[in-house]
Amino acid sequence: MSNYTKMLSELNKDSLPQAGGKGANLGVLINAGLPVPQGFVVTTGAYRAHLEASGLKERIEKRIENIGKQDIDNMSEASKCISAWIEEAPMPVMVQEELNTTFESFFKQMSSGGKLLLAVRSSATAEDLPSASFAGQHETFLGVYGKEDVFKHVKKCWASLWSSQAISYRVSMGFDHLKVDLAVVVQAMIDSEVAGVMFTANPVNGSRDEILISAAYGLGEAVVSGLVTPDTFVLTKDGRIKEKSLGSKKLRINLMEKGTTTKAVSKEKQKSYCLGENELTHLIKLANLVEKHYGSPQDTEWALSQGKIYMLQARPITTDIADNEDLNILGPNDKIIYQGKKAPSGLQSVMEHCSEPPTPLDFAYINYSYQGVNTFFHDIGFKLPKDQNRPVERENGCVAISYHDSSLSPVILWKLPKYLIKCASKESKDLWKPVSEEMIAWIERIDKESRNTNDLVKYAKLMEQAMKEFSKLFYKRFASTLIPGSISVLKFEHLVKKTVRKENADQFNESLMRALPFRTALQNDAIVKVAQAAAVYGKESKIFKEEFDKFIEEYGDRPSVSMGPMVGSPTWREKPESVYKLIDALLCDTDLLDSEKNFKKQEDDYEAAKKQIKELMKLSKYRKFLKALEKARNAVIVREESLFFLEKLVACLRRLASKFGKLLVKKSLINEAEDVFFIFLEEVGSVAEGKLGIKEKIEKRKKAFSKVYAAHEKGVHWMISTGSIPKFEMKNKNKMDIENDPNSIQGSPASRGVYEGPVCIVRNPSEFNKLKKGDILVSPYTAPVWTPLFKVAAAAVTEIGSAGSHAAIVSREYGIPCVVAIDNITNILKDGQKIRVDGTKGIITLL
Repeated sequence: MSNYTKMLSELNKDSLPQAGGKGANLGVLINAGLPVPQGFVVTTGAYRAHLEASGLKERIEKRIENIGKQDIDNMSEASKCISAWIEEAPMPVMVQEELNTTFESFFKQMSSGGKLLLAVRSSATAEDLPSASFAGQHETFLGVYGKEDVFKHVKKCWASLWSSQAISYRVSMGFDHLKVDLAVVVQAMIDSEVAGVMFTANPVNGSRDEILISAAYGLGEAVVSGLVTPDTFVLTKDGRIKEKSLGSKKLRINLMEKGTTTKAVSKEKQKSYCLGENELTHLIKLANLVEKHYGSPQDTEWALSQGKIYMLQARPITTDIADNEDLNILGPNDKIIYQGKKAPSGLQSVMEHCSEPPTPLDFAYINYSYQGVNTFFHDIGFKLPKDQNRPVERENGCVAISYHDSSLSPVILWKLPKYLIKCASKESKDLWKPVSEEMIAWIERIDKESRNTNDLVKYAKLMEQAMKEFSKLFYKRFASTLIPGSISVLKFEHLVKKTVRKENADQFNESLMRALPFRTALQNDAIVKVAQAAAVYGKESKIFKEEFDKFIEEYGDRPSVSMGPMVGSPTWREKPESVYKLIDALLCDTDLLDSEKNFKKQEDDYEAAKKQIKELMKLSKYRKFLKALEKARNAVIVREESLFFLEKLVACLRRLASKFGKLLVKKSLINEAEDVFFIFLEEVGSVAEGKLGIKEKIEKRKKAFSKVYAAHEKGVHWMISTGSIPKFEMKNKNKMDIENDPNSIQGSPASRGVYEGPVCIVRNPSEFNKLKKGDILVSPYTAPVWTPLFKVAAAAVTEIGSAGSHAAIVSREYGIPCVVAIDNITNILKDGQKIRVDGTKGIITLL
């Protein structure tokens, strides 16, 4: 029985431990009757024998001990040592003999008197799995000729298991280094005229009904490595072409004896698609066969030679692919609530601030919040809406909102000026102080009453009363911060514009608002202190735990999801893992832990801007400017502080609801305490009295909520999916923005999501250290050695590539947006420039 080699036709889905992911998958394809080039595998047993015979296992174990996620220099040094040890060690005699026999037999079978060129590919046991692809982490060698070369390149493949990017990838994915073995696939090469990758489901938009094909001239390595921008085809499973995009295909990789060569593609060929209808039809059939055989979407490589298409590889798609669920949540009789062509400003505000789908109880928070806003606008001259804002429950349990704005009224002509005159002499901080004190007293009172109330009926009344009082506090927060603060900021900005001219005003405004001790800045300083404790003493230390507890005590009421606080959303106190993730992000970059240095830079910018203004003004005017500056800065501080207190109010309401849920569970009126968030506020009294059986309704609402949330995760706002506003409104708006915005640049979508941030141009590995956490990586291309950068980058943009290139695959696996195939983008953009990357639509926008 052979221990060290196996023919591909002998392998099946159970061969992973012997043949690695690639080898096992090729065996499955061959045995399914699909066209796959013949070959054999040098098994993982041969790799282990090589380590044991040379005593390398113990040396490797010692060398990689204590390598951490961010220890890039140590990874690189360890990689060089281990790779050299493996390549220099003699292959065990037993392995040599068996490999020699297998090669000779295969050569006779395949060569037919001609030269047999081979592909020698790494095949790790933790490779091509549903949870991790290890795309491009281990080496592949093409055009290998002769037995000696095969032996040499088998050892090179073994060594590639210890490349720095492979070590980093295993650390990030949680794989034990020494439990991952490597087999080597030796396969006859196809001298392809055209080749590429094919996804049997679309990994960009998550659709299972679409096939995504990227193709270019020559060997498929040009597409996989991102060397060229290929032709791209989006096809339906039944054979229709939905989209096609002509790639530049400027280069092609040709097969040569002992290797490959890269040549230019003629202009004529660049301008035509490299695949015709017949080839696409054949590929669609193969895609359907492969997916049917595996029972799941596959990422495949293929090659076209002399009219025949060969399958070179198949592996599971490692990113989320949508099931064919119906995202049309509305029933046939459900009408759109708001029928207007343009959503009112208040409705747009709801869309922005309530970014996550609300639970039924959240609608009380939303409606009472905007009731407070409308009351304020009524006081300054607006007309109250005729109808109250209210939730609208559909037959299937999903909940929409019926929203109504305040409207203009003639009384605004005298009420608003009177209010503005009253506010003109007042500062935000003076108006806000008594409101904040009232909020603290209210929280203490509600928490106390909650602790002292266990009677269900009384508790329901407490909840209803608390929500009404919350509306009044929301009104006071709005009244004390909005207009007084806006007046202060507008006056200040007008003064700056007059002093430094309009074109310089924004820069000065930004600098003069730096080094502000507002609540978010204080919170960031506090979390940096926690991260410093983690870095110095470790997360298990007493000091770290004390600092963490201190942070949660102060900031634990902040919401862990959604832009604004929601009653149904857990807080940081409830989900401390959200904070741990922030700490881990800070630990990725030691510069982020130096808060004093960061604050000093901001302070220097602030003082420099003040000094420049002083030089442009007379002393008397400068004194007035300083007063206006102080008022404007205080307005920003108060606005942030008021949001912080609003979060505390909502956290108090959440605590109130959570206890009510526990009381209802004790009486067996609901199944779980969290079910309380699926009860409308109008229902709590009847539920408490036992007059309303709510369990069945809750289950229906929860089921609908999960569907709304599924749509939300695919980019459909809950106000659209629930029919609160027409769907066409958002579609038209997006289309217009794309077509008319001269700052938008179209590329190819490669990984879903949207991110805005600063650009970092990285043209080659010597510039890797430029990239900082939160930057957008912009490069000509990426390759496996670049992989660690994707943990630091928040999005990626490349000049060449496709949905099957390295940048696309790794971006999707790390969950960051990616756009590829934007020619010359590294010269169009500049370091630090702000852009938006929309990986779903394949667009970047200059901001």
